[in-house]
Order: sequence, then structure tokens, then C-alpha cells
Amino acid sequence: MRELLVVLNTRAQSILKRAFEMRWQTVVQNGASILIFGGFAVAVFLVSRYATDYVLSRTHLGLFLFHRFLSMMLYVFFITVNVGNMVVAYSTLYKSHEVGFLMALPISHAKIFLIRFVDNFFYSSTTLTLLGLAMLLGYGSNFDLPWYFYFFVMFFVMLPFLLIAGILAITSLMLLIKLGTRIGFKVLLVLIVIGYAGTVYAYFSFTNPVQMANDVMNVWPNVNEYLGYLDPTFVKFLPSHWVAEFLYWSVSGNTARALPYFALLFLTMIGLIVLAGLMARKFYYESWLAVADLQAMPPACSPWRTGAQAQGGRSLFDFNFRVFKPQWNALLKRDLAAFFREPSQWLHLLLMVLLLGVAVVSVATLRLTFEEPGIKVVALIVIFMFDGFLIASIALRFVFPIVSMEGDAFWCVRSSPLHVEKLYWYKTLLALTIVAGIAEVVGFVTIYFFSGDITVTLVVCAALLFVALTMVGVNVGAGGYFAMYKEKNAVRVASSQGASLTFLASMVYLTLVVSIMLVPVSYYTAASQPTATLRWAYIPLAIVALISIIIFAASTRVGLRAIRRAG
Repeated sequence: MRELLVVLNTRAQSILKRAFEMRWQTVVQNGASILIFGGFAVAVFLVSRYATDYVLSRTHLGLFLFHRFLSMMLYVFFITVNVGNMVVAYSTLYKSHEVGFLMALPISHAKIFLIRFVDNFFYSSTTLTLLGLAMLLGYGSNFDLPWYFYFFVMFFVMLPFLLIAGILAITSLMLLIKLGTRIGFKVLLVLIVIGYAGTVYAYFSFTNPVQMANDVMNVWPNVNEYLGYLDPTFVKFLPSHWVAEFLYWSVSGNTARALPYFALLFLTMIGLIVLAGLMARKFYYESWLAVADLQAMPPACSPWRTGAQAQGGRSLFDFNFRVFKPQWNALLKRDLAAFFREPSQWLHLLLMVLLLGVAVVSVATLRLTFEEPGIKVVALIVIFMFDGFLIASIALRFVFPIVSMEGDAFWCVRSSPLHVEKLYWYKTLLALTIVAGIAEVVGFVTIYFFSGDITVTLVVCAALLFVALTMVGVNVGAGGYFAMYKEKNAVRVASSQGASLTFLASMVYLTLVVSIMLVPVSYYTAASQPTATLRWAYIPLAIVALISIIIFAASTRVGLRAIRRAG
């Protein structure tokens, strides 16, 4: 235990030293972090408080149905934390040079595993924890709950909830790596993607929020009564359900019925920690060796090889676009090869694509006829916000690290005939093409299949195009300003403090865009005979376009100045 405390103490001192470093850049960055994180937390608090008040006071859904929707949101939150920890853990626990150093010390493998897990958990879950705390405060303020309730829920309910998600991720990763050595890593990746997508799809298929809402409305006006018999049996074994049940009974004033769910969460967390320690003793070192052997394989033997390298044939990247200059073709082939040779990159991409597909299909099939125009407007705005959040997440994960991925060898580019300004614009245009394409497809599918109105769909798709432009510009520019050329893993770059600041700034911009589009969309949707013209949308779209272009230009200027100084 002494060795463990020494390593953790060293880690804490290193973090505090970086946090209180008295360089002007660090001071400005930390000050900006406090302002942006604080402002975003306040905004989330206000939105959470307003949403809770709106649902309970105006729509009269009742406490039970409200907490069932909250349970569904917590399930999505749980899966997000789980996937994030698994992807980041692959780099933190297996590919980090620090792990190799620790393996050479007289420290047990289980302690090394614990050290890296703590580092991984706080590295990948800090922003989500802040978001959860702000939402909890907004939710609780509606019920006038005492201050100690928030303290208890945050540290003894939500923290175990997050730890359960993280521990399940890393223990599953150990077993999956061992399994991959037997069945092959390509087959394993397919099974992981299908497993996550199938789990999310099955959950929403069986819980069926629309059917549950109808069942609850059948007992009107007794919507605040406990209607647990409507829950599918399997959800009673999910941590998200335990949290929702704890909150429901707490705000209902029945502490005796809330405590068993707290006990379930806390005991499950303790049990999983013990299980993870036992598994680490037996499997961690073996799985670490398996990954090390995999990395040491020559390209012809590696399961991550691309093209026909093993057979000496043409590679997947033996192409040339005549419309591009040779320099751009070389950069494109280099970036594609680097992307597909890194398993954590395209594994995360596959998971995001399939989870995105499940979400899009779920939204697209939710063709409801709303009698109340206000509810339809709320639904459209929520879908629009979801689309914008998705674009911001993709840009943060895959666009923010692209400058940092030039690495220590960036001097090679600086010494080549290619100007760094052209490299910057190449990265920006490539990212914009991909992100804008995804934005338009997702926007059209979710909005048109939901509303069936081509006019609203065109307006939202136009707004999403400017959102994509801004997200790409901000993430490339901020990625250059906060570049981490020493970090070889894109996942950790996308989880850094600079990335968190960029994401929160993106959320502020997205909130502004949604606010601008709210009034015209509400006016159009509530009209008795909506017009087929787009005149009602010209002014708000022009405002969004102007704001987006200004932000894109400012971000590009910052990014260009940063990349000129690099190398």
C-alpha cells in the first residue's frame, strides 16, 4: 500500500504543479477554464431547473413518469461514461509509456492497475461529473431540498454510479483483450460494436417511453402515484434505475424506501472494486503483454494491417485524386493510414457510428401526432439540440486532435516545401467535408422523418451546416492552440483540459444558435396554415451565419498563429 500512496502522491503533486504554474499562458488557460466551466455549469443548472419545472408544473406528467424519463437519460449517461472509459482505458492502461515504467518497479500488477484506473476515470469523467452536478442542483432546487442532500447524492449516489460504469468498462476490456487473442481482434471488434448497439436498441425497445407515457396517462389524475408494475423486469437490475428510484422516493419524502437503492449502488460499487482487483491480479499483466505483442508484430502479421500488405499487392491507400496536388494526396494517404493503424481511433468511430445509427433510427421512427403545438416545438428543438450536440462531440473527438497528431516529427513538415498554412487549411477542409456531410445526413433524417415538413427540415439543415462550419473551425483552431505534440494518443488529447474548454465553448455557441432558431420555428410550427416559403427563416439564418463566420474566422486566425509557432 505504501508504494501505491507514493505513486498517487506524485501524481497529485504533478497535477497541482501544472494547475498553479505561474506562466501567463497557464494563468490565462486556468482563468478561462474557471469562467467557461462556471458559466456552463450555471447554464446547465438553469436549463435543468426550468425543464424540471416545465415538465412537472405545465405538462403534468407526474413524478413517476418524470423519474422514468430521468432513468432513461441516466442509462444513456451510463453507456456514455462506460464507452468513454473503455476507449480511454485502452490507451491509459495498455499503450501508455508510463505503464511500461511502472511494470519495471517493485509494484504489484493490481496496484498498477488501480493507479491507472484512477487516472483514467478522472481523466475521462471530469466534465461529465460537472455536468451531472449542475443538473442535480437544478433538479433539486425545484423541490427545495436541503444542502446536505446534494452532498450525499453527489458523493454517495452519483459517484458510485459513475464508478460502476467505469469499473465495468475496464474489467470488460481486460476480458475482451484476452478473448481477442483467441478469436481474433477483428471478430472481437465487430462483436463489441454489435453488443453496444444492440444493448441500447433493446433497452429503448423494451422500455418504450411512448407506451409508458400512454399507460401513465390512463390513470390520470393519479400520475404521482408509484406505478412500478409498468416497469419491465430487466430495468430493475440497472444502476440507472436505482438512481432514479432513490431520487423518486427521496423527493416523495419516503426515506425508508430510498435507502435500499442507495445500498444497492454502494454495495455493487464495493463488489465491483474487489472483483476488479482480483481480475487485475490474474489478467492485467497477461492482457498487457498481449497488447505489447500485438504492437510488436510486423505490419504483415498485425491484425490491424490495411490493404493487401501481407500479399504484396496494392494497398488500400494506393490512390491519387487528380484534382488534388501531389502534396495533398500524400497528406491524405498519410492521415488515413495513421487513422486506421490506430485501433482506438477507428474502434471509437465504429462505436459512435452505430450508437448514432440507433439514436437516429429511434428518433426517426418516433412519428407522433401532437395535438399541442407547444409540445411539438419542444420536441423539434430537443432534436435540433441533439443534432448539434452530436456534431460538437464528433468534432471534439476527431477534429480537435488532428494538429497534435503531427507529433514530435512536425519539424519534418516545417522543413518540407509545404507551407504550414496550407497544412492547416488542408486539415480544416478535410474535417469540414466529413463533419458537414454527417451533419446534413443526421439533420435530414431526424427532422424530416420526425416532422414530415420539408420546410422545417431545410431550415434546420441550413442551420446545422453553419454549426458544422463553426465546430470545425473552433476545434481545429483550439486544437492548434492547445496542441499536445508529445502526446501520441488522440483519445487523451480529446480528453485534455483544452479540449474540455473547447467543448464547453461549443455548447455556449450551440445554446445561442438554438435560442435564435427557437422563435421562428415556434412561430412556423404553431401557425394554423404554415407557409411553404422560407421567408420567415431568412433573418434568423442570416444571424446564425454571421455569428458562425465570425467565430470561424477568429478561430482560424488563432489556429494559424499557433501552428506557425509550432515545430
